[in-house]
Amino acid sequence: MKQAFNFKQKQLPRLSMQTWLPLLQCSLSDLDKHIQVITNENPCLEVESGFEMPESSSDGSHNTFMEYQNHVSNSATEEIEWMSVATESLYEVLDAQISAPLFPTPISQKIAKQIIFYINDEGYFEGDVKEIATQCDVDAYKVEQVRQRFAYLKPIGVGAVDYKESFLFQLGEFDMDDELSILMSALITQFENIEKFMKHPRLHDAKEILKHLNNPPAIAYMQSEMQILPDLYIEFKGDELTIRINNDFYPNLIVSQIDKYDNFAKQKFKEARELVKLLDLRKATLYNIALVLIEKQYSFFMGSELKPLRLQDVADELGFNESTISRAISDKYLECERGVYSFKDFFSNSIGEVSTSEIKSFLKRLVESEDRENPFSDKYLHESIEARFGVAMVRRSIAKYRQELDIPAFKERKFLYELSML
Repeated sequence: MKQAFNFKQKQLPRLSMQTWLPLLQCSLSDLDKHIQVITNENPCLEVESGFEMPESSSDGSHNTFMEYQNHVSNSATEEIEWMSVATESLYEVLDAQISAPLFPTPISQKIAKQIIFYINDEGYFEGDVKEIATQCDVDAYKVEQVRQRFAYLKPIGVGAVDYKESFLFQLGEFDMDDELSILMSALITQFENIEKFMKHPRLHDAKEILKHLNNPPAIAYMQSEMQILPDLYIEFKGDELTIRINNDFYPNLIVSQIDKYDNFAKQKFKEARELVKLLDLRKATLYNIALVLIEKQYSFFMGSELKPLRLQDVADELGFNESTISRAISDKYLECERGVYSFKDFFSNSIGEVSTSEIKSFLKRLVESEDRENPFSDKYLHESIEARFGVAMVRRSIAKYRQELDIPAFKERKFLYELSML
């Protein structure tokens, strides 16, 4: 394994902390923009190019640039953009619909626009009806009347207070007879007791409608997650794990003096040279953190589970403050044979000598292997984990871990299993 880069904490006082900390904390995907802001304010700095085509690697190593080029235009005249199509936002779409006949008066339009202000990115209403009433100088009943009209806006379901009301809003889009309409309304409002509807003769029809309901209602307008850029790669070279910095997305900086010899020119030249050092220090810090992760979490890279690891453990190993390590791993990712992981994923709390990551992994496997006709209760999951790892846990931890793993509760899983078997 390669040795750690020779950068120490003692170098930092000679560098500008005001520049260093934001540069360290910045994600790789935002690094180019961050550097561009600095270079725009410094006449001694120039970015040689955006992202140049890296030379093909003779060892067949992973080429990040080529992978991302597949997501952008091949035209040399177009800028590289992360979002390929510019579309109207949810709020622009809603605002365009605030007109007659649905909102025929100036006051109803004013209330509707104020309601939009309290709709979150998922399309749910998070405001206080009484507060909006005060802002619009009307009573709360009038505000609620206007909010209910959002059931007729696109995207259907927007403006609801929760998923149940959103589903009820969306039912208006379906052509249903009275029996099915009553069943759907009852099924949605009593979702916690869904099992009592399992023998209803129209359940199959209800299932087909449920498939077409959007949760959240504004899912089509939610911003797509940007592609994750790994800051470095951990790869096997023979029998050894090696670390490779993702240099493809680091800007190439050119430092030059300007034709002036006043204090301003000297200061800007000093700051420009300092920025180059700071970029190298950023790489070195991430490299050294990765070295410690390989040492402390070696079993994970070999296919096992994560071990308990604290930020302070890495800080002590490298001679940094814990807060510096926290900034360094923020929005940073590494790619290895097991996939792409956030640096934060490698820091796991423990219960006794067992990491919470290992407990969650065991919990996930238990649920995946359960009998679909008789799913495991939280009580059984709790007892199984305590027996497997020899630890004492509080029962509510199981619910917490389930939620973090997006595993529904016992009753919800049972319903979903039965629904899938229809």
